[in-house]
Amino acid sequence: MAPLHNPLVAEYGFPSTIPPLPQRDELDPVVRATVHSQRPDGVDLSATTQNGSAVTIRLTSVAPGVVRVELDPASMDRIDRPHVRLAHPPADTPTVSLEPAAPGHARLVTEFISVDVDLDPFRIAFNDVDGRTLLAQDPRPTDVTGRLAAPTFGVSRADGKVVATHDTFVCEPDEHFYGFGEKFTNFDKRGQWLEMWNYDAHGVNSERAYKNVPFFLSSRNYGVFVDSVTPIRFDMAATNFATFSVVVPDTALDYYVIAGANPMEVIRRYSDLVGKPILPPKWAFGLWVSSGFTADSAEATVARARELREHEVPSSVLHLDCYWQKFGRWSDLDWDSDAYPDPERTLAEIKSLGFRVCLWINPYIGIESPRFRLAAERGWFLRKPDGGVYVLQLWGGSHPEVAILDLTQPDAVAWFQSRLRELLRMGADVFKTDFGEGIPFDAIANDRSTGEQLHNVYTLIYNDLVAGVTAEETGRAALLAGRTAEETTHAELLPRAAAKKTTHAGMVWGRSTYAGGQRHAAQWAGDPNSTYQDLASTLRGGLSLSACGHAFWSHDIGGFHGQPTPDLYIRWAQFGLLSPLSRLHGMSTRLPWDYGEPALSIFRDMVRLRYRLLPYLYSCAMDAAETGEPIMRAVALAYPNDPALANIDLEYLLGPDLLVAPIYNAEGRRPVVFPPGGWVDVWSRQLIKGPSTRHIEVPLEQVPLFARADALIPTTDTISELSETPWDFVTFDAYLLSGGNTILCDLDGRTELQARVDGSTLDVSLRGAKQRVGLRVLPLTDTRIAQVRLNGELLAQRNTLTLDVATATSWSIQPDGMLTATLGQ
Repeated sequence: MAPLHNPLVAEYGFPSTIPPLPQRDELDPVVRATVHSQRPDGVDLSATTQNGSAVTIRLTSVAPGVVRVELDPASMDRIDRPHVRLAHPPADTPTVSLEPAAPGHARLVTEFISVDVDLDPFRIAFNDVDGRTLLAQDPRPTDVTGRLAAPTFGVSRADGKVVATHDTFVCEPDEHFYGFGEKFTNFDKRGQWLEMWNYDAHGVNSERAYKNVPFFLSSRNYGVFVDSVTPIRFDMAATNFATFSVVVPDTALDYYVIAGANPMEVIRRYSDLVGKPILPPKWAFGLWVSSGFTADSAEATVARARELREHEVPSSVLHLDCYWQKFGRWSDLDWDSDAYPDPERTLAEIKSLGFRVCLWINPYIGIESPRFRLAAERGWFLRKPDGGVYVLQLWGGSHPEVAILDLTQPDAVAWFQSRLRELLRMGADVFKTDFGEGIPFDAIANDRSTGEQLHNVYTLIYNDLVAGVTAEETGRAALLAGRTAEETTHAELLPRAAAKKTTHAGMVWGRSTYAGGQRHAAQWAGDPNSTYQDLASTLRGGLSLSACGHAFWSHDIGGFHGQPTPDLYIRWAQFGLLSPLSRLHGMSTRLPWDYGEPALSIFRDMVRLRYRLLPYLYSCAMDAAETGEPIMRAVALAYPNDPALANIDLEYLLGPDLLVAPIYNAEGRRPVVFPPGGWVDVWSRQLIKGPSTRHIEVPLEQVPLFARADALIPTTDTISELSETPWDFVTFDAYLLSGGNTILCDLDGRTELQARVDGSTLDVSLRGAKQRVGLRVLPLTDTRIAQVRLNGELLAQRNTLTLDVATATSWSIQPDGMLTATLGQ
């Protein structure tokens, strides 16, 4: 079965292309089964395929609403190979009951999902708590000749050995599918054919992706996670419009069906299996400014930092890309002594201006590097089948060929981490972990893994190693009380760090990832062209990755390749600064003053807006680390019962209360589809009622941005330097029509605020960590407030009022009708 390749994408550009499957014999589907044994958490079935082979099927309730399906052929029928499993089901699994059913049938029942099994002919169906069928196998999808039209539940063989497993399901006429990683195609993946094989995608305009995740959500409130690191193929009603299929080029099939009351609950349950996002530090939510893919020096770096302060552009991280190292030696992890003769002094000067420092790295070593011969002699590189070092051109000819560090080789890992440790002790705070997708399928690793087995998981190992040493050197390992950093692996840090809802356990800024990679905050979207078309594709990729529970995503503001026009630069900045994380980066300058006026002033104002919203964004981030829910989310995930929103992928919710609709053309016009409820234009304060569609036109200095009616959005004054401390003073912007409530999460705990208009009285309740906050109630209605009560007590009214921590609890009406109040417990 040869893989489907995009004929418009040159294969020579992808040396680590997907491996072809061998020519297979006929499909061999499971046709009948008997109940072999019952377990407290499930049932084992003895099954037979069409050709008479024996297989074992295990159905297991692994967590609330989650059922695991395993198909395991008899050992003599398959090629023996190791399996890497990424799901980690809890040890305490829910019990199930095997209820009596009609002859030839079995029924497993749990609290949140039930499974109906037809034993002969064989078929599995999954139902929700109300008995509605969520997902059902299609055991005989045939064409008019009676031949199978899809790879049904069973196996494929080549030369008598199992080489692939597969399953096919009924696709309902109104069903939509989301996820699969950072796919830049339309957000609704129905009708698409998707490969789970990480690529250096060379852009954002093909199906190839830097970040593949074999998980998807259905609009019918279920998800499926296929637990395999092999190049899985999904056919989502692309070749057979009545079914969708999965083919796993492995000798066993292992997938999880996840039910939920809504898409967010499905994402939460999925993240319980593979891991939750790790919370980045507060400074990571400020603006990152890159040197870009251009020559650099100590003088230029320090000048860039000073100019950012002189132009009063709030910014928190200065990133140095490739050229902090010598060209041709970009993975030596040595400073270019000509460009940076005293790197410690340079880093100290940058830090004195209030910046954190990010350094670019990758796991490839050029053949012209002095370290290449040493590493080759010591066996630190991936090898070809003949035993030689695997050397590839992964730079499109712009850099010498490279070899790939074998991160299963302990000495190679020790060397790699020692070099990173030295840089961290010198003053670096975080690494941009570029690449990691270039593992050839026929490579051989030290642990005897093949490139096919290692390819997708290499990025997880790579980022684990970088995050681990970063955690140790930045003191994050102190999260584990009573244990030293040397006694703690990064994998052990993750769950406890997430449980404590505290700062990161070793942040990275990565390009490639796979299932479970949300533990590596953060990822960015690779290399888009500087066009409006690629801005839109980048947004679609971010929404698809977010649907897989990856909360901390970003992209190159302005695009990576090419020179954006000033209007595109501003429009992309508006999108980027209203993304979970924000970074300026490209092959040419992305510094705002290089785009003249009014670009500099508009950009500065947008950055200030982002910094004002940081309490809101950070609260969403803390919630994401606890629940697994993304910060950036498609409207279809937030409003799954509205079919009109199923395909909307050029706007998104940022957290629960902000609707963002980036401009994707030079005219400044676009339609905006408003979900049900009320939405307030942040600029004009106009109330728009949904569901509805409006055609919006905005000037260059504005982006269509809307607050949910009755939202209470926490804000703060613009801050130039972010620290790991609670916000000093938070002011809630209240878009009140009747009443709302919110919970603010911060490093000092949770603060709950409720506000309700009752006639001419504003009733406010404040409880939790914050002892004093501000409130701004926007004048959205004709109601005139005559009194304000806080926790039942009337507050004094003043003629004027300053919103700060020193102002006594009181309230005031401003000349424009806005009510302001300082609230203290």
